[in-house]
Amino acid sequence: MSQSVSDVAAILQSGVLAVYPSASLCFGRQPEPHQLIVGSASRQTWFDIASLTKALATTLLTMKLCDEGRLRLDEEVFPGVQVAHLLSHSSGLPACFPPLWADQAGLLIAPSLHTRDFVLSQVLHTPRQPAGLRSLYSDLGFIVLGQLVEQRGAGRLDEQLSAWLEPLGLAIGFRPLDVAPSVSANLCAPTRRESPLREPLQGIVHDDTARAMLGVAGHAGLFAQTDSVYRLGQALLDCYHDVSSLPRAVLGLRTETVRRFFQSPALPGLRSTWGLGFDHPDPVLPGASPSSAGSLWSRRGVGHLGFTGCSIWIDPDSRLVAVLLSNRVDVETPAQAEQTKAALRVLRPTLHDAIVTLMTG
Repeated sequence: MSQSVSDVAAILQSGVLAVYPSASLCFGRQPEPHQLIVGSASRQTWFDIASLTKALATTLLTMKLCDEGRLRLDEEVFPGVQVAHLLSHSSGLPACFPPLWADQAGLLIAPSLHTRDFVLSQVLHTPRQPAGLRSLYSDLGFIVLGQLVEQRGAGRLDEQLSAWLEPLGLAIGFRPLDVAPSVSANLCAPTRRESPLREPLQGIVHDDTARAMLGVAGHAGLFAQTDSVYRLGQALLDCYHDVSSLPRAVLGLRTETVRRFFQSPALPGLRSTWGLGFDHPDPVLPGASPSSAGSLWSRRGVGHLGFTGCSIWIDPDSRLVAVLLSNRVDVETPAQAEQTKAALRVLRPTLHDAIVTLMTG
């Protein structure tokens, strides 16, 4: 069945109000991607991209440090826990812990350097299972990795990422709560806290733990415009394919490093779709729930999801990149947030199948 851009646009439009107040989609191959925008967003809208931070900030900075010899994948962070375990979510750390930075009424408190240190301390003292046995998606593992990157890179995550990506002119960055923002909050898609009170947020990170860490954490905190995330994905592919171009020169990542991080499984014997900081589409099996990348996306592809309604999928072979950013958490009740989460789980595979059909037809 052939697809057109208007067919993809119709799928994206169908999600307005049912899945998200607004969304922006950018997909294609270099140099000219398709960009579609629905709801109240515009090309200038910055979205809170939540856990895409793990892939596009913490993982990329880890790649850079490995390239520079300041970090090793087999280096132990805890006894028996290597950097590769943190990247592949197989460190034995739990997924997360209950928010510790709100008062008993669930109200917001003022983040500070004290709360940032407190979060790190709590994570480091969290009991863990033996590493390397299975992958369990873990915010805590990436909080630990983020701290390690800050130590080895001699700077906070926001500072390191900004210094590295600035030559690319990308609209991607953290919004620290202790620094005057360079971009107005009015340009950010609104969200609401994951609490019964559903306090509105705009230009302030949605994730409670990341907010307690002053908006700069290894697992969340990044904001971005859709076309910039697309361009970063293509710059990564330039490195993967060793293309001599400006993005390749700016990122400066060795081909073998990028290919190692995109590899699956991440570690011998680890049965998981997780590579090193990037996920891979689930196998297409009869009766199984579809991957968010759909059934047609290359199973060699890599990507990541974000809780706020965001995703990136990259196909190294065809150089196809698809970036969906939305603010599906901008709803008034926890029940509505669960509904948009379920609805997005249905929309994503349909959208990505339509994209692949269009681009290969």
